[in-house]
Amino acid sequence: MSLLNQLQTRFDQVAGLRFIQQDALVLAIIDTPLAEARIAVQGAQLIEWRPKSEQKAVVWCAEAPTYETGKSVRGGIPICWPWFGNHPTLNMAHGFVRTRDWQLIGAQRSTEGILSLHWRLTDSPDTRAIWPHAFELDVLMHIGQELRVQLVTHNTGNAPLGITQGLHTYLHIGDTRSVIIRGLEGGFYLDKLNGFARTPQDDVITISGALDRIYFGTTHTVEVEDTEFNRVIVVAKEGSHSTVVWNPDEQVPAGMRPEESRVMVCVEAVNAADDTISVAPGERKILGTTLSVRHMS
Repeated sequence: MSLLNQLQTRFDQVAGLRFIQQDALVLAIIDTPLAEARIAVQGAQLIEWRPKSEQKAVVWCAEAPTYETGKSVRGGIPICWPWFGNHPTLNMAHGFVRTRDWQLIGAQRSTEGILSLHWRLTDSPDTRAIWPHAFELDVLMHIGQELRVQLVTHNTGNAPLGITQGLHTYLHIGDTRSVIIRGLEGGFYLDKLNGFARTPQDDVITISGALDRIYFGTTHTVEVEDTEFNRVIVVAKEGSHSTVVWNPDEQVPAGMRPEESRVMVCVEAVNAADDTISVAPGERKILGTTLSVRHMS
């Protein structure tokens, strides 16, 4: 039985959840009175999310993404683990879990209408050939008027794990030039476009060109004020002391058109660079992000 048929058979009683084949990938399609969403089995990657109260999606996906084996879909919330960014020796940015099929081990809809999905990935001979450690990784998604995503690392081995990680969240905005990002002022960031220079952030963030920054020492909620869509996207997080803010301007990566950089910005809950995480044997650590929307007055 194909993966698509297995999922359809197992979860056919969960209202608001169905599965489709999209080119090479299997997608979970969420459609409830509260929200619409799409999630790829590959990478347990939420591709798009729109609460029904909004005309426009809040989690952004490229207009013409590719659905290929071994490549994450451009947009959504790719999961970066067990390293964030480039590996010192492997040609494999952001780890290996975003290009592997995950197991959907649970799905249910609450009386309030929130649809929850529980995804799991465990180590295998294939993963240990890349990263020689035992682990059990869970992603918990709660999809409704708000979106909550938690990445749970369980060290099932006998030695401590040292990891960096990230929830690479793409937000849909009306125009980068009219957006204001609040909540990170007063701290500092490493500027990846300027030799990782340590740079103070004295005021709110505005976007006038490419930016790729890692903000440190922050657990703060970040607010993205979007006058074009008359809304504020609120990005809360847990288990993270660093935040990435990224926009490529017109130097876009594969799977994205240059003009699309004007309608997205990434605000990411991460553990990166100096903010590394140690997970003791038998321990679990959570990295989470919660997105919500309020309208501007």
